[in-house]
Amino acid sequence: MRRSGQRLMPPPSPPPSSQGSRAESSDMKHAGEAVLTAILETAVDAIILIDQQGIIRSVNPATVTMFGFSKEEMVGNNVKMLMPSPDRERHDQYLQNYCQTGVAKIIGIGREVAGQRKDGTAFPMHLAVSEIPVQDGRLFAGIIRDITALKAAQDELTMLNEDLERMVRQRTDELRAAQAELLQQERLATLGQVSGGIAHEIRNPLNAVKTSAYYLLNANSPAPEKVREHLERIDRQVTLIDNVITALTDVARMPEPTVGRCDVHALVASIAATISMDVNIKLIDRIPSNLPTVHVDANQLSIVFRNLIRNARDAMPKGGTIFLDATSDERTVSMRVSDTGPGIPPELLSRVMEPLFTTKARGMGLGLAISKAILQRNGGTISADNQSGSGAVFTVTLPIGVIGDGVAG
Repeated sequence: MRRSGQRLMPPPSPPPSSQGSRAESSDMKHAGEAVLTAILETAVDAIILIDQQGIIRSVNPATVTMFGFSKEEMVGNNVKMLMPSPDRERHDQYLQNYCQTGVAKIIGIGREVAGQRKDGTAFPMHLAVSEIPVQDGRLFAGIIRDITALKAAQDELTMLNEDLERMVRQRTDELRAAQAELLQQERLATLGQVSGGIAHEIRNPLNAVKTSAYYLLNANSPAPEKVREHLERIDRQVTLIDNVITALTDVARMPEPTVGRCDVHALVASIAATISMDVNIKLIDRIPSNLPTVHVDANQLSIVFRNLIRNARDAMPKGGTIFLDATSDERTVSMRVSDTGPGIPPELLSRVMEPLFTTKARGMGLGLAISKAILQRNGGTISADNQSGSGAVFTVTLPIGVIGDGVAG
């Protein structure tokens, strides 16, 4: 009998029977097969299962849609029926070689191949093949994706790229033609400026020569001293014309620079020491002594600074001060030659570098043009401006390094 308050233990659960375990395993297997079947039936890509001889064992609906054959037409036949020549003739040998040697060309790799539909049309496809070991040998599963649209897009992109390259070439040719035309226009404009300058510089001497020649030809018994006076005038004017032609020839024949390291401070100081100055003109050298060396032709650069210092001196006939300054950065040295003269009229600033243009009462106007040409040949630049107070300032920029040197300073 049971005492009061005593609880009964529940009877132990019977051990699971082997029959129940087998039933559960069978259910899971069927569920897995159902899932696999659903995947195969709904897959967008074609899936084909073949044996070692290449015989089709199974296909999914996407294969039927892709190739146009019914399932019954494909299963039991060799998979090469889905291939165009020459792959059709090579497939059996390829499969046999793999089974004998294990050397794969597609299996486990995947690549682009060609397929053939029932109507005979070929199309590009990506084929990925995997090997499935089974009890009686092995099977091969191929997953096929039709890449016709992808190839068409690639072809269209290739055509677009070719069109773009053709347009770029065409635009490049047009740009080169436009640049050539612009260069030709610039040359013609420069020629016009030079021609105008030459005409201005030569016309006055020619007029003097013509006047003296007319006198000598038409004067009745001119005094010997008058004849000599006119002959000397002709000689002077011819010399002036010869000087103009010589100066222009020097510009045209300027040699290529012999570039080397140059201490620009020492160079400018030595040049300044050779230029005569009136007592009422001071030259103040404020160039730092630790400037890096530049890479230029020192002989040609001497011409530039000699012109600039002389121009600054000539701009102050009543006296003033010339300042020499310099700054540097990692790539260039900038030299400044400034004066306390009247400066350059703003409307003429853009023309002071033109050949044969001058603001001086006497002079051919070639000094700054030659200086600009020299600096261009030496990789430098020159610019002109007016200071905020009074006087002009010319800035010369020179390269510290040279192409391929790799050494600065």
